[in-house]
Amino acid sequence: MFRKIFKKKQAIHAQAVVDLRDYTPQALNNIKVIEAVALLILPENPTPEYVEAFSKIQLDAVALTLNLSNDKKISMFNGVTSLSSINLADNTVGVFNGITIIGHAIENENAQYIANGIVLKKLGLQNNGQCLIENGLIFEMDFDENKVKLFTNKIEIDSSFIRNVAEGTLIASGDTITLLGDITEEIIFEKNIQFFAGNMIKCNKSIKGCVQARSCVGNKIISE
Repeated sequence: MFRKIFKKKQAIHAQAVVDLRDYTPQALNNIKVIEAVALLILPENPTPEYVEAFSKIQLDAVALTLNLSNDKKISMFNGVTSLSSINLADNTVGVFNGITIIGHAIENENAQYIANGIVLKKLGLQNNGQCLIENGLIFEMDFDENKVKLFTNKIEIDSSFIRNVAEGTLIASGDTITLLGDITEEIIFEKNIQFFAGNMIKCNKSIKGCVQARSCVGNKIISE
């Protein structure tokens, strides 16, 4: 008695990037499902056979799908990143996950990138490279990138801290900024301080209006 042996189709699960550009239609037939993937990369000009095979794959919770030529490389950046400080070559696509700060014109006008999460741009910025996808929240503020105090996580700020930063500083946090009780409207105006938080800003009720007028937040500003 003979028994047929079937090759079990694979599932691709919980990956940041899945690149299928080099897959043949036959290889695609061995994939049953692609799920929980941040970026799925397909060929720029797939053949009809490729398209047919790919259409049979179940996609679940795939955030972004992108068609790229085979010569394009992918560079991943996670957390809080200043895009202007990254030199992306013509053959590279930058993928920025988290918070991306764009403070001045990108040197390489052909730079291609994808921004997932929160993007903070300088107001009125013209040369912004080639943004393929911006997925999430986008803010614009008038700030000087050379005067950004950047914290990747939570930060507590007191009046002494503000007195010791340059006038016109943008205080940026990947999570939460807590302004302690000794901070007044006067010192914020005097130093021309701005705030940016990926999550929240916490402050006294007495300065909440001032902070709201000078801030961008991914979530909310709360008074305590």
